[in-house]
Amino acid sequence: MIHSLSVLITYHDEKELLTECLKSLHGQLDSCDEILIYDDASKVPPQRFIPRGINARVFREETNKGPAFGRNFLLNKARGEYVHFHDADDWFLDSWARRIRRVLITSPCDAIFTEVKSYQKGQLVSPEVLGLKKITTPDKLLPFCVEHFMLVPSGTYRKDFVQKMGGYREDLWQSEDFDFHIRLANRSPKFELILDPLVSIRLREESRSQKRDEALGDAVKALQLLRSEVPVSLHPVLAEKASKLGSELFEQGYRKEAREAFRLAKQLGQPSFDHKPSFYKKVAEHGGQEMAEWVALLYRKVVPEKTRKDSRNRSAAKLERSH
Repeated sequence: MIHSLSVLITYHDEKELLTECLKSLHGQLDSCDEILIYDDASKVPPQRFIPRGINARVFREETNKGPAFGRNFLLNKARGEYVHFHDADDWFLDSWARRIRRVLITSPCDAIFTEVKSYQKGQLVSPEVLGLKKITTPDKLLPFCVEHFMLVPSGTYRKDFVQKMGGYREDLWQSEDFDFHIRLANRSPKFELILDPLVSIRLREESRSQKRDEALGDAVKALQLLRSEVPVSLHPVLAEKASKLGSELFEQGYRKEAREAFRLAKQLGQPSFDHKPSFYKKVAEHGGQEMAEWVALLYRKVVPEKTRKDSRNRSAAKLERSH
């Protein structure tokens, strides 16, 4: 059975990058039933950057409402049985549509996830950003989505499955994809994995995700919302994620936001701190994680980098042996 497929692209002044994105689909147009573009109140309309020969419908919003709103808008406009969300500054590899179509014909499911490559200033950063190989059984999808950040262009989804789960949470300005995939995984979808990278993302300093205080802060907000939705048995995994987000916020100087993450981690369950040095774990268990972060800050100022690196390597080796 042939299933219809809609490609849904959110655009906000990516300009020529949208052209590159659409050109990467040019040879695959016979496998895509429609391309929809959401213009999120951009200063430069996307119509100027749509190559000849590509038929795309454009919808414009006059006020900037963010990608979560845009994806939900396109989801409701899409005619396809399956939808693929994509950012205008990312692109497709030549075999993307063919490989997706093959899965839809042989094993129709609720979601298909592919690996992702990342580039920065034209240079390859990672050939496999996500590490999908870690999802060895269906029950591993939910903890994987908590522990990692499943990226927007990785997935293709059954439209009605996404609609039934409510689409994207629009009150999250950032990390909406983190929240989306946890909620999706929590509904136990039937899914297939393609372990080869079929899409590429571009790491840009001007992109929204580089505003780390917003991205990390909204990831913590997502965990607060998710605690009442995911099984209690998964709360220790949520606690571990909140702990790690708090550490990153603290190290970048966002102390108030870090404190909220530490508080949430403690409410969800005691984090293991296995990713931290042994002294950090001892201080955190007795004086709290914020105290451990202050001690770690002093440690980084006093102890040379080489000594700290050797200590991290020993801790990593010890943790690997314990597993």
